[in-house]
Amino acid sequence: MRREAEMILRRLVAPVAMLAVSGSPALAQSFLGTGPAERLTLPPTGEPLRPAAPRQPALQGSQAPEADPARRGMPVAAAVAAARRFPAGTRGYRLAGEEDSLQFPVYLTEAQARGPGKLRVSYLSAISVAPEASELSGSVNGTKVGWTRIQAPGAVKVVEFPLPEGLLKAGYNAVSLAASQRHRVDCSTEATYELWTQIDPSRSGLAVAQAGDLDLKTLAALEPDESGALPIGVLLAERPSPERLERMIGAVQAVALVGRLARPAVTFGPALSGRAGLTLVAGTAAEIRGTEGLEELGAITGPRVALLGPRGSRAPVLVVTGTNAAEVRQATQTLAASGDPSGTPAGSRLAELTRGYPVQGGESLTLDQLGVASREFNGRLLRVGFEVRFPADFVPADYGKVMLHLAGGYAAGLEPSARIVVDINGRNAASVPLPYSRGEVFTDSAIPLPLSLWRPGLNRVEISAQLPTAADRTCDTLAPAARRARFLFLDRTRLDVPALARAVRSPDLAAVKAGAVPFLSPDLAAPGPRPHLVLPTPDRDTTSAAATLAARLAIAAGRVIDFSVGSDERVSDGGARLVVAPVRSLTPAALEAVGLDPAQIRGIWEGRAETVATPGPFGAEGVVTLDRLRRNMPMRCALPAFTTPLRQATPAQAASAPARPAPQASPQAPLSQASLAGEAPPDSDADLVARWDESARGLTVVPAVLANAWEGLSRRAAEARDLTLRVAGGPQPEGVPLNPRASLIIAQGSGQGAGQGASQGSAQGAGQGAGQGGGRLADTTVLVTAPNPSMLRASVSCLVDPVVWTGLTGQAAFLDASNGSLTTVQPERVELIETQGRGLSNLRLVAAAWLSLNPGAYVAMTLVMALCLGLATTSLVRQLGRRNS
Repeated sequence: MRREAEMILRRLVAPVAMLAVSGSPALAQSFLGTGPAERLTLPPTGEPLRPAAPRQPALQGSQAPEADPARRGMPVAAAVAAARRFPAGTRGYRLAGEEDSLQFPVYLTEAQARGPGKLRVSYLSAISVAPEASELSGSVNGTKVGWTRIQAPGAVKVVEFPLPEGLLKAGYNAVSLAASQRHRVDCSTEATYELWTQIDPSRSGLAVAQAGDLDLKTLAALEPDESGALPIGVLLAERPSPERLERMIGAVQAVALVGRLARPAVTFGPALSGRAGLTLVAGTAAEIRGTEGLEELGAITGPRVALLGPRGSRAPVLVVTGTNAAEVRQATQTLAASGDPSGTPAGSRLAELTRGYPVQGGESLTLDQLGVASREFNGRLLRVGFEVRFPADFVPADYGKVMLHLAGGYAAGLEPSARIVVDINGRNAASVPLPYSRGEVFTDSAIPLPLSLWRPGLNRVEISAQLPTAADRTCDTLAPAARRARFLFLDRTRLDVPALARAVRSPDLAAVKAGAVPFLSPDLAAPGPRPHLVLPTPDRDTTSAAATLAARLAIAAGRVIDFSVGSDERVSDGGARLVVAPVRSLTPAALEAVGLDPAQIRGIWEGRAETVATPGPFGAEGVVTLDRLRRNMPMRCALPAFTTPLRQATPAQAASAPARPAPQASPQAPLSQASLAGEAPPDSDADLVARWDESARGLTVVPAVLANAWEGLSRRAAEARDLTLRVAGGPQPEGVPLNPRASLIIAQGSGQGAGQGASQGSAQGAGQGAGQGGGRLADTTVLVTAPNPSMLRASVSCLVDPVVWTGLTGQAAFLDASNGSLTTVQPERVELIETQGRGLSNLRLVAAAWLSLNPGAYVAMTLVMALCLGLATTSLVRQLGRRNS
């Protein structure tokens, strides 16, 4: 009875204690981490390992007492000195679940590594995290440097861990942040999804001196900005010619390759100031003559790459020049090859693994090679993740399986619902139960993973072990059994990758983001014409967006892409085209070439195209709020404030303006948040009746089945009709459906005649059609557009965030840059374009992949072969035996 009374008392006191710790600002926040938008505030810094004084609400931002009364009235953020921030990565900055870790490769110069340093962590946690059982620890190059209790639900908390002398080295250093989190009041498996700790990238990093000894080999030490991006300010005082713009964009790509771990953020305009990024001066000696500070270089007599260190508030200045255009290109290639991969063993290895372990097919990899360590786990949901990088011309289809061979064990006493779940790129690939109540130790538990779930480029694999026990129902966190290990995961677990079919799917944005296909295809034997970067209206915002995209594609390709810059989208000499422009500068033919409907785009973007950005910072600046950190939104994903310019129509325009059935917002009033978000108009009466009629029909089983069958038959008939019209040269099918909330559209379209190879009714036709891969890749067009130049620049800055960039796939993608959400549209038909030399093994795999992507053709071939077999058998049997008279 006494034991039961203690448990009841503990359950009653837990909610009260939770409210006492969280304080008033967190009252509106649920266990899911949502709440009102608040400005970010910082409490005073102090010793991270020192226990907090009793009854002192040090976690509550505005209620925290000041460390010094003389500082009253001064901004708290000013007390936090600048740090070498962490670069942006594909996983963002959130530690989720009961145990999780983030790793950052940080490059330091010799002077930075010699001086004293600290590891600074600025974080915000969910209110559901129990501080007495949760901790956040930091490690540098495999050495644990400190830990702290996780207790920051209401405001961002800053802690610092001093680093031992000699721990930091010149080159890449591996910085790891690990969180062990437990729930306050709930011990179920579902409650583990409410646990998170969000790292604030704007104030986290290594507190070291500014790199004063930068040179060409140590350009990776350039510091990122508050969002983890590397700002590159291209110095521009006048309108450049297309030829000079080519050289500028080439130099931008070279800088992005040297600092490949930081996301590029390119702007054209004045020189940058501050610690983050650098200013780029690119052009011939005559074009850059008169630029301030270049007198330090002396006479320019050949290809020249020079770095001018920071001076005062001026950011470092990188000069790429020569006496003529050819020498500038040579200097650009020298710059691209000047990176330094040195560092500590852990740092150099992490720098390579950050892009994903490269896979070519036919390998057997242990998870130790992928950066995963053995561990024992005593929680309820264990998640182990790793990343592998497939070739850009990999064909994802059901022609093989990747085998995951698990090694480990689980303890006795687990519930029957215990299981292991494997997810690939966020999609469930396998689920294996843990059946034995007595526990089990296994060394080779094989789990097949379909190749169709993988994609070109980076792939994220997560292995989750759901480990509920009967004791979780009582939720006694103080019981000795609560700390008993439930699962053992061994790094001997291996991944067996079969041979991969090598061909480019078209259209498929996954190949574009994975290896800059079709602008650069390294496996093609004969190089094609130069790719074209088309800028119909080369203003500063549009050019900045195009340069940022080119830099991101160069990182994917691993080399500088030799773009030719022009303003005419109708290029006569062939070559793949990257068209970057606001929608108003595009012709209807340019939109139709990538499957978009100009009328639909005009309907959803007509009001937003009239808006202009108001002066002021946007993107990484001005959007750091507690609400954005709680929602784990990429910091660069934010749209500037827009207003509609005042326009007075002339009488002739007013007379000729067509009547609009739907009411429009006043052009003199600023746009509302709903119009900025692109919300659809309210449903009409006919739409409401149709929706209710559809839901009513779905209540009966038999009519629903018949309706689904009829819809499937109609869809098949429509596909056959589109194919017939396409072969006969008829009109194109309807465009891809549009997302009305999108602030940016990126779509890919094949060139003329593309479809012959993959439209054949056999695998042999697919192989023959793929034989002309070089020419058809050169006919591809990738279009990037937005309602206006300001929104185009802001949306592209969000698109190249590693978290968003890895989600590109399909024929078209629609980005809502206000929150970083990305929706994709898969093509109805996919073509396979050969990229490898003709070989029987690859041709067999490509044929199998094509048949798996075209089940109708596979069924037709099977029926034809069965018919031929039946006819042959009948003909043979007729010649045997004796006829009856």
